[in-house]
Order: sequence, then structure tokens, then C-alpha cells
Amino acid sequence: MSLTYSTLQSQIKDILENDGSEFSDAVPSFIDRGEWRLFREIDSQGLNRYAATSFNIGDPFLSKPVDATIVRSINYKTAEGNRIQLLQATNEYITDYWPVRTSVGSPRYYSNFGYDRILVAPAPSSTSSVEMEFIVKPVSLADDNQTNYFTDYASNALLYACLIEGCYYMKNPSAVAYWEKRYTEEVAALNNEARRTRRDDMIVAANPSGGEDNLISGT
Repeated sequence: MSLTYSTLQSQIKDILENDGSEFSDAVPSFIDRGEWRLFREIDSQGLNRYAATSFNIGDPFLSKPVDATIVRSINYKTAEGNRIQLLQATNEYITDYWPVRTSVGSPRYYSNFGYDRILVAPAPSSTSSVEMEFIVKPVSLADDNQTNYFTDYASNALLYACLIEGCYYMKNPSAVAYWEKRYTEEVAALNNEARRTRRDDMIVAANPSGGEDNLISGT
């Protein structure tokens, strides 16, 4: 089932049997909170984006894309054309590992340095092309958008999340429990679908379940 912003508003009012003016005025806030909850609780490949940037010699910082909320991975290309994957670490680890930030070498680690920058260590000794994978929140339905990723690919979960907010608004805890169960089941199915697309070698941190290392590396 796919939705639009208009049909989602109508379904919320129809299912909860409330078309009062105060409730109708509050429906957009239910949708906004439902979108944010869904964004924070599913791990879908459809939320991934990629951006190209570059290292500057001696500069240990990279700027995050303005719409990036979570950085998933960073790799860079060597002069020989090989891609090197950086390992994520804490700022404390990087400071201990490479205390002079402007001392150059081949970057090995990265960490989140505030909300808008990435810190790498060592600082790069050469200019290199960088590829960053990150997660974005879909455009909000409240911003004059009739559809977004959630309405197209996670419509049931979005509807249930909004119904939960509506039931809280109406102070109906028994209905909250019912829709919470439906929402939890739908989110679990979405996360299982996402898990099936990922490697399972117990090395890649993106896999939430882990598993036996049964991959054969290429030569």
C-alpha cells in the first residue's frame, strides 16, 4: 500500500473515527512525529546516499553533506587507484593515536567531530578523492510534499506510527498498545528486509545480527 500526504491524513481521521476540528489541526503534528520516529528506528538501504569530496594535504577535517544525519562509511582512492576503507573510532582514540593533527600520513581512522565535520587520522599526506556514504531523513510531508520514501516504501509503518500519536492525543492507552504492536511488527519486518541485503561476515558493523564468516575473499 502506498500513501500520499492527503490520504494519510484522511486514514488517520477515519481509522480513529475523529474528524473534529481540533483533532484535524493536530494531524500534521502526528505525521511529523511519526516520520521522525520511523527514520530513527528503521535501517533501510533506501535512506543511504553517497557524496564525493577530497582530502587536502595536512587538513584532518572533512565537511559532512548538509543533509547527512549519520555517516555510514568513508573510503578514499590511493594514487594506485585502490580504495581504502577508513575505520570508525572515537575522538579520544584518534587523539591518542595521532596527537599532532597536522602531522601527515595515510589516513586510517575517522570520527564524528561535531555535527558537521569528520576528523581523520593521520592527516592526509596527499590529495585524494573521497567517497562518503551517509543516511538522510526523507523530505518531510509537511513541506508541501505529497509523497516521500516512507509513503512509498514504508507506508504501513508510517500509518501505525501516526495512529499511535493520534491515540496519545485522544488519551486512549489501550488503543496505543494495539497500534504499538502493529508498528513494532512492521518495523521488525522492514529491518529484516534491510538485513538481508547486507554482508554477514561479523566484520562489517552495518550488520545488526552477525553470523558465521563464510565469505571467500577475492584475489
